[in-house]
Amino acid sequence: MHPETQRAQPSVENRTRYGAPHQAQVENSPLGADVHRLLARLDKVKANGPGRWLACCPAHDDRSPSLAIRETGDGTILLKCFTGCPTSDVLAAVGMEMHELFPKRDSDAFRASKRPGERWVPRDVLAAVAREALVVMLAAEAVSGGQVLAPADLHRLAQAAGRLRSAAKEVGCHV
Repeated sequence: MHPETQRAQPSVENRTRYGAPHQAQVENSPLGADVHRLLARLDKVKANGPGRWLACCPAHDDRSPSLAIRETGDGTILLKCFTGCPTSDVLAAVGMEMHELFPKRDSDAFRASKRPGERWVPRDVLAAVAREALVVMLAAEAVSGGQVLAPADLHRLAQAAGRLRSAAKEVGCHV
């Protein structure tokens, strides 16, 4: 069996330690982001406060916990390996993908009527800027890890930068 597949099997010890739901509930979760699904795939998980855990990083040979996991108020899962492993490597090691760190949202939840004179719904603008910032962050993380970006990734990075500059220009910031 492939080591990543072995690691992805949740242990009874981990499930009882931090109160993860039954495996069938985890896999059928409509929320998208499920911190317990991630925690069940990690070793030496220890609670470190409400919505916070430490665990061994599966992306490198870790003997003591160096991976911090945090669940935010909106259900987003944040990961930080203190030895520097990229989030994408951590997720790949446990058989997960980046989109699984973010809760699924009904697109209508972000739509609200604009006030008279408003050109955009502020929440929608912030969501769009956050998505473009995530593209920039992922590219920066890859480059800092020594990866060379593919032409399609360079094009998407340029598109994100252009969109961020356009958004800034629309509100009077000329960068």
